[in-house]
Order: sequence, then C-alpha cells, then structure tokens
Amino acid sequence: MRVFLKQSILSLLSRLGILDYIHNKNRHKITVLTLHGVMEKHGQSLWEPLRPQLQQSELESTLKVMSKHYNFITTEQCIGMLEGKVPVIEHALLLTFDDGYRNTIDYALPICEKFGIKPLLFIATGHIDSGKPFWFDRLDYALQQNMGSIISIEHEGVDYTFDATTRETLKVCYQQFRDDCKKSFNDDIKMNHLFNGLSRKLEIRSGKALSDISHDDDWSSTAPWFLLREVVKKNRIDVASHTVDHWRLNSLTEEQILFQLQQSKIRIEKELGIKCDYFCYPNGNYNTLAINLVKKSGYIAAFSTDAGLCDKHDDLMTLKRLHFPLNKTVKEIFYQFNR
Repeated sequence: MRVFLKQSILSLLSRLGILDYIHNKNRHKITVLTLHGVMEKHGQSLWEPLRPQLQQSELESTLKVMSKHYNFITTEQCIGMLEGKVPVIEHALLLTFDDGYRNTIDYALPICEKFGIKPLLFIATGHIDSGKPFWFDRLDYALQQNMGSIISIEHEGVDYTFDATTRETLKVCYQQFRDDCKKSFNDDIKMNHLFNGLSRKLEIRSGKALSDISHDDDWSSTAPWFLLREVVKKNRIDVASHTVDHWRLNSLTEEQILFQLQQSKIRIEKELGIKCDYFCYPNGNYNTLAINLVKKSGYIAAFSTDAGLCDKHDDLMTLKRLHFPLNKTVKEIFYQFNR
C-alpha cells in the first residue's frame, strides 16, 4: 500500500510538472553520488557478502537513465565550479566510489566509460599496501563459514551472539551488530579490535579466513597500486584519500587523525605520481577538529555523506553526496535528488 501511494504521488507530481520544475530550479547545483563496490555473483565467485554491492546491470541501466537528464563532470570540474573558477555546467553530476575495491576498476569503470564518465575513487591506503580485506568484510566471511546455528563468541569478557541459522537471519543480525557498534564505540581502534578479535576466533573454528582468498576475490579485494597507476596514467579515473585504515575521524585523537590524513596523502602521491587534493570521511563522520586538520594537511576539498546537492556557497570541507539510486525511474530519481 505504501509503495502504491508513493508511486501515485510521484505520478501526480510529474503530471503537474513539479518534478521537472524542481529539477530545473536546481540546474546550477552539483549532484555528487556515492557508491561502493560493483559486482554480482558469477560462476567463479568464492562467496557472497551479506552487505550487497551494486550489480553491473543496475549501474548501467541507471546511468543510461541519468545520462538523458544530467551532464557527467570530473572532480576537477566539480571543485572548479564550486570555487567559481570555471563556468557552471547545468545539471552537473559527479560519480564517486568509496573504499577502493578492485571491482570498481574491473567491473564499474568500463560501464562508466560507456557514458564518458571519469569517476573519483577514494582509497584506504593501508589496505592497498597490505592487501588485507576490510575488517567488516573479514567478519562477514568468517560468520558465513560457521553457518547453520546460533553462533556464540566470547571476546574480552563479553558474549556476542549471531543468528546464523539462515543467510537471511544472519544478514539482519550482522547489520544490527554493525549499527550497534557504530553507535556504542567512540574509538574506532577499539571497534576494529573487536571485529578482528571475533573474526580470528571464528577463523580458528572453521579453518577458513578471507585473507586466504582475498587476492583472487572479486568481492573484497582492494585495487593494487600497479592497477591504480595504470588507470590514473591513462586518465580513466581520479584517486583520492579515504584515510589509511578507514577509521572514523571523529573517534580519533588529533595525532591519530593527522597520521590518517597525512600518510594516506603521501602514499597516494608517491605511488601514483599525482597531487592528492581530495578526501572522503570514512562513514561520513567528522567534527570541527577533523575539518581543521583536513585543511591543515593540504586537502582542497573533502566529501561527506551528508545528503543534499552542492553549490558554490557550500563549505568545501563538508561537501554533500547522495546515495546512488537503485532501479529508479526518472520520476523517482528527480524526487530523491531534489528533496
């Protein structure tokens, strides 16, 4: 009933021309979209994460719809427009990818190029250096190797329970666990310690670890430096910082924040031979201290996950982004982007 009511309202707004009016009214603002991995299960898939990634077919079909109503721009054009240094491009849209998954280059980039898109990829340099999977993917895999019952794990005197009787129950349970951890931990290093501690115990139980397969795993593997150098050199993609360890900056000390900001910038500039001018806050979290340190570290602009469109009056240190729309019609996209 709710879906029917929403579609009815959108149809009415469309017939009245209100959606087109709002879309045109915001033509001088910039839409920045965020997404993570792009991948779908195939015959050689070694596993499938509980946290879904966008399928290639969904990416292509949505970009096809948006290409008729938006002009895709580069990162340089986006920041130049916001600074007032380059002419405004109406209905401008910038596509960004977080985390630095290899599948962004293997599967998403060829689709982007069909539409003349040069996306911006934010990487966590520590994971690129080590080749180790993200801690949230590691625990996801470890839990799935112990499917079939209620999983109970003790860590530092606290018992943790996961309902792994079915994939669906585990998916809901793991999502709730991640959400609860983000709310309860004000120290990302301690939260990381918990995730890795639970993973380690589950890996001992099953004898399987994501790190053993991640090099060949399309879901969790991060893009190696040699591949990043190749696509940057060919001007196919922009690369920027997402910290060293993908830790939320508002949960760290000043010294720790500076390390995450400065060392990731140094690594990117050294390995790729480019200037690393842009940054993205992990999980979208920031505070006044983090903003000031981003500026101090020499970044020109930083992207958040605050919802909304960008215009030239916005603070370049807290640029807004919207989630990439999934299987949406033009009416739904206009509504989502212009609320």
